[in-house]
Amino acid sequence: MADQDPAGISPLQQMVASGTGAVVTSLFMTPLDVVKVRLQSQRPSMASVPSSLQSTGKCLLYCNGVLEPLYLCPNGARCATWFQDPTRFTGTMDAFVKIVRHEGTRTLWSGLPATLVMTVPATAIYFTAYDQLKAFLCGRALT
Repeated sequence: MADQDPAGISPLQQMVASGTGAVVTSLFMTPLDVVKVRLQSQRPSMASVPSSLQSTGKCLLYCNGVLEPLYLCPNGARCATWFQDPTRFTGTMDAFVKIVRHEGTRTLWSGLPATLVMTVPATAIYFTAYDQLKAFLCGRALT
């Protein structure tokens, strides 16, 4: 009973509650994260390429130092065969529909195991330590 805070929640209960919260959050947010990454990683449409570059027939290399280099070829015939335009997404709902249609529903939760391995222990430890430290320091300040 000495290891419980005044609200009556033990550290184990705090860990289970915060871990459960992390699992529920991951289950709901992973599909949104998959769609976000797909939208961010698609190459720009040809409409956004200046017309002076479209007529040259040369490929452009764009590298921002964070992601893989992006090869933009105005006329697709000159691009290497490995570089094909992926399914074009026009928005969030369009991305959800096309990902489910072409790759299956399970694809929306790709990366979930790694996310759970990372977030559940971190969240459980963080919130439990925070609550325990807060209770300890508040109890000490009152005495």
